[in-house]
Amino acid sequence: MQRIKLSTNLYLDEYIPKELYLKFESTPYILIGLLDKRLITADQKLRDQFGPVTINNWWDGGSRNWSGIRTPETTLFSLTSQHAHGRASDKLFTVSAAEVRQYIREHWRELGITCIEDNVSWAHSDVRNWIGNELLIVQP
Repeated sequence: MQRIKLSTNLYLDEYIPKELYLKFESTPYILIGLLDKRLITADQKLRDQFGPVTINNWWDGGSRNWSGIRTPETTLFSLTSQHAHGRASDKLFTVSAAEVRQYIREHWRELGITCIEDNVSWAHSDVRNWIGNELLIVQP
């Protein structure tokens, strides 16, 4: 199994749960097609700003498997979640999630991020289609 690079520092396995990744390992274009490119671009910009990021880490033996795409196989699945549509990721950085959220609040337009989740210990951001003129901030 080979890692597939999506950007300078981000890989396909960081967005896809292990079971789904293994199922389509020989046809990765199917998995790439599930992701919104705007999400990868925004996450790479955050990675450039804050350094190493953890999204899914099952590739390296970690326990994070549902921080990108979520499918009905997990209790975390919701059809209305941006995770179900490849437009959201939950990230851990070496800085606090509050610091990342503050940065997003100040730079959301340049990042291409349209929504964040507040009051959680991770940095959730997404690129949902949003017609508002302000960053959408949702509560868990």
